[in-house]
Amino acid sequence: TSPRSDARPIVIHAQMARDDQLDRMVKLGATPSFFSLHTYYWGDRHRDIFMGPKRAARMSPAASAIERDLRFSIHTDTPVVPMEPLRLMWSAVNRTSTSGAVLGKAQGISPKQALRAVTIDSAWQLFLSKDRGSIEVGKIADFAVLSDNPLDRPDTMDDIQVLQTWLGAKLMYDRSALP
Repeated sequence: TSPRSDARPIVIHAQMARDDQLDRMVKLGATPSFFSLHTYYWGDRHRDIFMGPKRAARMSPAASAIERDLRFSIHTDTPVVPMEPLRLMWSAVNRTSTSGAVLGKAQGISPKQALRAVTIDSAWQLFLSKDRGSIEVGKIADFAVLSDNPLDRPDTMDDIQVLQTWLGAKLMYDRSALP
């Protein structure tokens, strides 16, 4: 069989993608998925031991992808790190390590761009945006109800509580039901 004419190769992690490599992804129709929590969990080690400060400041270069109109997603790489979508978004926005150091603020993205990267653009990468990735009539109703709007709390979105989770229009978790 021949390859798909609309193939959408995903470059997983794309953690140290240089600008010329991002340009090449655009040309090839590839799309990166950045492991943005690496900045939080291992950013200090990468800066101090493995990469040096200049290269560590470019980890998961989401802002550079946006400059190129290159759609991307961000991911947690569970079980390597916990499945924490709000911390993932916070990390892509703030680029703060566990020590509190900011690594490459210029590569930080807006809360709306981070939300898009874990929802609509993740579904798009996998050819699933027809029925998932956004809350619309006719799409699968998998979503979370949060205690606050993460778009209004860029510096503390990782502290927002999940109040409910819904899977296929069925309530799966309800924080108010906990003892």
